[in-house]
Amino acid sequence: MFQRSLMLLGLFALGAGLAAAQISAPEPDPLARMRQAAAANTQVCSESELSACAQAAPKIIANALGASPLAENLRRLTEEIGGRLTGSPAMDRAVEWAMAAFRDAGVDDVHTEKFTVPHTWSEGATRLEILSPSSFVVHAISVAWSQATPPNGLEAEVIDGGAGTSEDFARLGSARGAILLIHTEVLRTFNDLFTEKLRNPDIVNRAASAGASAILWMGTREGLLLDHQTTALGQDGSIEKLPQAIVAREDAERLARELTAGTRIRARLKLPNRVGGPVEAQNVVAEIRGREEPNQFVLLGTNLDSFQLGTGALDNGCNAALVVEAARDIHLTGLRPKRSIRFVLFSGEEEGMLGSWAYVGAHRDELDGEDAAIIFEKGSGRVTGFSLGGRHDLQAELLRQTLAPLDSWGVNRFTDDAILGTDDLDFLLEGVPNLVANQDEDNYLSNHHASSDTYDKVNIPNLKRNTAVAGVLTFSLAEFATPLGPRLSRAQIDSLLQQTGLESQLKTLGVRRYWERDQRGR
Repeated sequence: MFQRSLMLLGLFALGAGLAAAQISAPEPDPLARMRQAAAANTQVCSESELSACAQAAPKIIANALGASPLAENLRRLTEEIGGRLTGSPAMDRAVEWAMAAFRDAGVDDVHTEKFTVPHTWSEGATRLEILSPSSFVVHAISVAWSQATPPNGLEAEVIDGGAGTSEDFARLGSARGAILLIHTEVLRTFNDLFTEKLRNPDIVNRAASAGASAILWMGTREGLLLDHQTTALGQDGSIEKLPQAIVAREDAERLARELTAGTRIRARLKLPNRVGGPVEAQNVVAEIRGREEPNQFVLLGTNLDSFQLGTGALDNGCNAALVVEAARDIHLTGLRPKRSIRFVLFSGEEEGMLGSWAYVGAHRDELDGEDAAIIFEKGSGRVTGFSLGGRHDLQAELLRQTLAPLDSWGVNRFTDDAILGTDDLDFLLEGVPNLVANQDEDNYLSNHHASSDTYDKVNIPNLKRNTAVAGVLTFSLAEFATPLGPRLSRAQIDSLLQQTGLESQLKTLGVRRYWERDQRGR
């Protein structure tokens, strides 16, 4: 989920910038030396640069930018498997895809780790009918993890709930039995997305307290585009409190105009969603073992699951393919880092980061040896740097050295903000140093969770460059003698949550109670 865009024009066009950043003497074809080194597995650094980092970085870059199975792996995931809700048959096929892709990448080990998701969910044939004063076609989709309506639907008067603020509900008084229409803003920035996620839980609670029978959310995309979202999901895989649907923005605005004019509208909402009980899910974990300290490790991860409207290409198939490709690029160098590298594709992210929560629980005894968790999750927009999870103590200079071979790409901007909403959360709550890639927004938001999130939207040249960034950073952190930073104590984590404002956000999203009960976090 983040910022701007830059197109990769080609290997030769970028070569001069790469060589200037990595090799002191310019060459006619600055990438030729990298390609030759990668093919021959020879040292490309001088005797004064005898670190594996200096040898590995040019090779990783050359491997990532050269011919690779990256695009085809992504095509298979998105077009042959498609949207993949956790607990679905499609997700099972995605796990098989990941296992095979990691084996082909040459890792030392790949296996799955099982955990339980409390509910399965899939959408039925959502239908919203305007019964009076005159009927018209309404484009609508169920909110993800929404309750189902009764089989025949629910029929009620539609009332305008404004933006769903406490003042709006005070104006309404009782909404008992009504279907509420809630207004939204058009989604344009990552801040808009986070604001939406943080405001919606309170709106759902107010609607339930007011006695509403259902909620209709005005779509945040224009052009009748619909997208799956969760609204008050408690980040634990629970089912939403009320039946809820997202109405195409243009249709919702028509309803709002009529309600403002004093028209009384009656509607029937049918949400035949299929809600099941607990189901087994799987994370996919691969490893390249360290040559000196194999029990210490750096983790590179992202989520494998997606919603089902599109094919989950930008969110988040492209980064699942990136993690696999980074493993291949590192393996092809023929070099082993000092510490191990783990590559993890998490399930259950869309339901509340359930896979990464399960992972840290299963590996809690090892977390003192985890030097960093690196997460990519924001489509194929160009990487501009990394969020440090609010950690002022992390060695920014060490990170700059790590990414020095890529200085000309502008990837060395580090921010000390803490991000809520992806698989870094549980590593942060465990005190593990965590880095989330900051990326240009590119076309991520316009296709986020929507039917338009398909393979053709992925910027493959950008994705190849991002893979190089991921590979160089991950290998270097696993090789450097100095750790990025310590694992924080529980008291230090609590202080971090307060300083960054995450404490109030976790409370809003229903996660804070798990922290307070020692059920989530250190």
